[in-house]
Amino acid sequence: MEKQKFLKLRISADLYEMFQDTCDSRNKTMSEVLRSFSKFYTESDNAVLLDLDDNLLNDVSILCKKKNMKFDDLIKKLLKKAINEHN
Repeated sequence: MEKQKFLKLRISADLYEMFQDTCDSRNKTMSEVLRSFSKFYTESDNAVLLDLDDNLLNDVSILCKKKNMKFDDLIKKLLKKAINEHN
């Protein structure tokens, strides 16, 4: 069996609760999500969104709420626009 390490991190109680609720609603454990995130982040050359600072991500979140749009829908729309402009 592969040797495992434990990760300990500090987050606010509010963020913890939101993360737990989101994981529960998607039938995932917090550990599953964090393992998946870690794998993607370390293996991806295209993890740009994960490197954005908190202020910019917060601004995007506010914009999405104002436009009544999901974050992933916004990203898909921007990617399609970039592809169309490139062609």
